[in-house]
Order: sequence, then C-alpha cells, then structure tokens
Amino acid sequence: MPKLDRRVTKTLNLIDETGYDLLATTSFERLSVAAICQTAQIGRSTFYQYYLDKYDWLEKQVTIYTDKFQALMATREEDFKQGNSLTQLVTELLPDQERLRVLLVIHVDEVDLEDKFQEILQAALPQYLKHAKNLNVPVPYLQEIYASTAMTYIRYAIFHGLDDQISLFMNQAFNAVLAVVTKPT
Repeated sequence: MPKLDRRVTKTLNLIDETGYDLLATTSFERLSVAAICQTAQIGRSTFYQYYLDKYDWLEKQVTIYTDKFQALMATREEDFKQGNSLTQLVTELLPDQERLRVLLVIHVDEVDLEDKFQEILQAALPQYLKHAKNLNVPVPYLQEIYASTAMTYIRYAIFHGLDDQISLFMNQAFNAVLAVVTKPT
C-alpha cells in the first residue's frame, strides 16, 4: 500500500475524528455528510474525494477494526485454554475503546462490526476444537454458543471495563459445555 501524503492523512483523520465525535451524540441514521463537513470545516467535495457516502465511511471504519480483530484472533490459538484469554483479547482492544463503543451500536446491513466480530469468533473455534473428538452436538452450534457468549463479554468490557472474574467464568462455562457435549471414548 503506497504511503499517503501527509495532508491526505490529516484530512482523513479529521473526517474520522469528526464522524466519531458526531456519532457520540447522534445516531448513524441521523448523521449526515453535511454535518461531518460543517463540523470538520471541510468542503463536501473533500469528503467525497475519499468516500462515496456515510455508508462507505462506515464500511471503511468497520473494516479497520475487523482486520485488527482478525489479526488478534489469529494469535490466540493456544489462549483458548487459559482462564483469562478473553481478558487478554479485550485488553488488546482497549486502545480503540471509544471508537468501538460507537461502532458496536451501529447495526447496518453488511456493515455491522458486532456481526463481523462474531463471524471471526465462530471461525476461530474449530481450530480449538480439533482436540475435542466425538462431539455429540454439531460444531456450528458450538461456534454460535462460543461466539455469542464471547461477544457478550467483549461488548460488556468495552462499555463497562474489564472484569477478570467474568472472563474466567466465560472460559470455564464454555469448557464445561465442551465436557458435557464430548462423548466418552
């Protein structure tokens, strides 16, 4: 990827900061390109030079954090076994906490950060389950259970702060589920 000109980077950062600032007090449905431009003190043509519309801006933001989450999950294969693995994951997300708070409440078809995170969580589970043989429930069902419970904790921690006890509970509960659904050999 070619390095962006300093002025372009500054403009993109201004648009992003303004978008997030406005979304802290305005719903995405009510957010307008005009409001972003007026608040950022840029022309509409400047916004449209980089984005097609507010949905394109949102999609690019969701992609940034989806890619970061995917990269974090790629390093977690062995973390599943640790009692504090969710805390470790969320700790890595905390530098982006304010933006994640904004994005996690926006639910637009095809551009939903929570849905993207859940897809990534679901995709990560089979790697962990490769050691669990003779499951008496389908893996896709376990993927949904894991993804929804992990996402519940991630969302809770982003909005309310880390809680090691909840993380430990979530990991123990899921491991208990695995113990129950594994047929004895």
